[in-house]
Amino acid sequence: MKLIESKLYTFVETLSSFFLLNLLWLLMCIPIFTIFPATAAMFGVVREWVLHKDLKVFNPFFRYFKENFKQSLLIGLVWIAFAGIFYIDYQIMLEFGSSQKIFLPILILLGTLIIFVTSFLFPVMVHYTENWIGILKNSLFFSVIYFPFSLLAIALIALIVTTLLLFPAALLFIFSIGAYSLFFICNLVFQKIERIKLAESIN
Repeated sequence: MKLIESKLYTFVETLSSFFLLNLLWLLMCIPIFTIFPATAAMFGVVREWVLHKDLKVFNPFFRYFKENFKQSLLIGLVWIAFAGIFYIDYQIMLEFGSSQKIFLPILILLGTLIIFVTSFLFPVMVHYTENWIGILKNSLFFSVIYFPFSLLAIALIALIVTTLLLFPAALLFIFSIGAYSLFFICNLVFQKIERIKLAESIN
């Protein structure tokens, strides 16, 4: 009986932590311009959960929010700029039709790079101590070199979007669960890199 109660308590505690983190993230995203800092903070929290099994929410959230505020804002501006270029080019291609299809491969490449970088962006930001250029460079490098993990991460993001479209109520918990799952996938890459570095240092 005690074992069942213990497992039930752990389950309820975990579920509550995901819900609170998701709610806190939503609240901190309301000003719009804080979406990137809030997302960095959420990934910082789930990093603690994955690595240290520590289910605290509020203190680590606001610590990561403060630590990554300026850097995440800057990266957010860069991301928005590239996404904006992609959108404008796409609209131009639709407007002028077949005469602009020569730019289609470039558009596909740019869109693919944005998706790949995004899949690793926040996990890299909270896991490594890098400037914003280093974060973008490592996110691209990891996503290309470890292609299967990138596909898995992108599939996860697509699943989150699909779930939200089918079940809007999932808004209350899907982002924190998605962030946890995404960091878990990216952390597998981080562990591989650490093992490679350790092997190189021994040799």
